[in-house]
Amino acid sequence: MDKADPADVDDFGGAVLSPAWRHLFLATKSFCNAWNEAMADIPNVRLVGIDYDRQGKSHGYIGIQHSTTRSCYYWLPLPITSIRSGSGPTVLVMSGIHGDEYEGQIALSRLAAELQPTDVAGRILILPMANFPAAKAGTRTSPIDGGDLNRLFPGEANGSVTQQIAAYVEHGLMSISDFVIDLHAGGSSIMHVAAAIVVAEADALRFQQQMDLAEAFGAPYTIVYASRSQPHFGRIALTASARQGAIAIGAELGGAGSATSSSISLAEQALVRVLRRTGILAGTSDAPPPTRTQILSSDRPDTMTWAMEAGLFEPSVTVGSEVSPGDLAGRIHFVDSPGRPSAEYRFDADGVVTVARFMTQVERGDCLYRIAFKPDAHQKGHR
Repeated sequence: MDKADPADVDDFGGAVLSPAWRHLFLATKSFCNAWNEAMADIPNVRLVGIDYDRQGKSHGYIGIQHSTTRSCYYWLPLPITSIRSGSGPTVLVMSGIHGDEYEGQIALSRLAAELQPTDVAGRILILPMANFPAAKAGTRTSPIDGGDLNRLFPGEANGSVTQQIAAYVEHGLMSISDFVIDLHAGGSSIMHVAAAIVVAEADALRFQQQMDLAEAFGAPYTIVYASRSQPHFGRIALTASARQGAIAIGAELGGAGSATSSSISLAEQALVRVLRRTGILAGTSDAPPPTRTQILSSDRPDTMTWAMEAGLFEPSVTVGSEVSPGDLAGRIHFVDSPGRPSAEYRFDADGVVTVARFMTQVERGDCLYRIAFKPDAHQKGHR
């Protein structure tokens, strides 16, 4: 037998393969390596009662492994609903990334109960309690590992519980979605104006698609953030969605650790409008047309007013207020220091207040306010 040409010898046990078999083997090996690399990003979850490819409607759970003293083989049950009918886009709608933000959770719970396959042209995935431990506890972060899910994308398949959730949401759900709608509110510590949120993509066509969805959402405001305006933006759900090729917008719908009939109604009606804009809802809708949304921009990291001392905060303005440099933002009172005068805080730029602290007690480093800019006024101020 002739000695093998080195080009015909690969790492398959040193065997000699014909060129055709060698080509097939290397192609298969390349595919398997690519598959294993892709799957390495997805944690080993248990899907209970749910099949994303099944026609019709199914409710179930994404099981995230979490061994405890109480239950050594426990899995955390993230509730999810899949509704699929015919052909069309895949839309992921989610809430509960922060567990103390309730409008989205209520709206998506109702959507999962009421939406039927006959209403859908495509596939809709409904994830109402994305950070399940936080949502159960009513806290912004997970009581298990302290994780803020909206600061942990793309996650880690073998990481903490919250890192595993982030990894599955990005690589298991966003990766199969054409559109992502991420519903938030201010949570326990702040109030937020009702607004659609756009983290602007560099591609002009994709950015226009984002703005079309925001227009359909129909909130009083649409806040457009430059993609690099905040240091944590690479780790949030909206940029994770963009990494996976989905067109994504978010929403802020209230705050103060509560939900009102008006904020829930806005969430439900806006959700119907934006789903219809994606093309996934068939038939007609009784949702009222969107109101005209006011566009605001936030392309700088220095748009917040911070508490520099601990005390009791007396606010002077509310969300939606228009402010100018020198306007009084509020005062911090030092009740534990008799005779000490309060400290005044003032705004240093023109803008619209989009975030206002709700909790009265403050510590150094707490955010008191955040502003965004009307595009025309902002441009005039930066000529």
